[in-house]
Amino acid sequence: MELKFVSREGDYLVFETAEGTRARTLIDDQVRDAIRKVQPVDSSSFTPREVQQQIRAGLSVTEVAANLGVPESAVEPFALPILDEIRYVIDAALNTTLPDGPTMKRFEDMVLASDPEVVFKAIKTELGWEIIAKGANSYSWLFDPRSRVIEPNSESARKIGKAHSIRDSIFTPPVKEEAAEPVVEKEPAGASVHDLVQELRSRREQTASELKPQTAKGRAALPSWDEIVLGAGSLESDAD
Repeated sequence: MELKFVSREGDYLVFETAEGTRARTLIDDQVRDAIRKVQPVDSSSFTPREVQQQIRAGLSVTEVAANLGVPESAVEPFALPILDEIRYVIDAALNTTLPDGPTMKRFEDMVLASDPEVVFKAIKTELGWEIIAKGANSYSWLFDPRSRVIEPNSESARKIGKAHSIRDSIFTPPVKEEAAEPVVEKEPAGASVHDLVQELRSRREQTASELKPQTAKGRAALPSWDEIVLGAGSLESDAD
């Protein structure tokens, strides 16, 4: 029969069985001698570092105590700070936001969207903190709590990242700039070659008259080059 200590009532110790039946025993000299002979756990049989390493590796307090051959109560004082650290790492990883197409999404929501049955845990290896998720498949990521960087560490984890990085992505093809067409000046409506020649002749006659030197009195002026080529002089004679 296994008895569990419940309380002390005066000079009696109260115990309880697994079925809930209580019993008392008098604290006499024999009981006192028996208590004095109980040897405390030899803490020198293991180091706090051993406990912490095994907890970080993913073992429970019960498993660590069994490995070291000591009661769980001897392991718990060294294991509790590490368990708090692991909870912090998992919380930081699950709330880290990652690109999901054109938007950002929490890491936990991204994984659950691909595998709703996953359960997360964190362990520490030579590579650093590793986030492990187990559901329909097993997944692994490396996580840096300081920089909040998560990197796939297994093919199944890489597939989740690829699916969410491609999904709903938007691609806008570059717009090609078309070369501007050269501007061609068009002739005014109704203009003809004859009109253009007449205008050119008129301009040349005006220029020639402005540059022609004054003739001596009584001496006929020599015809200009334009008069010779274009026949300006003959036109004036015809006009007279």
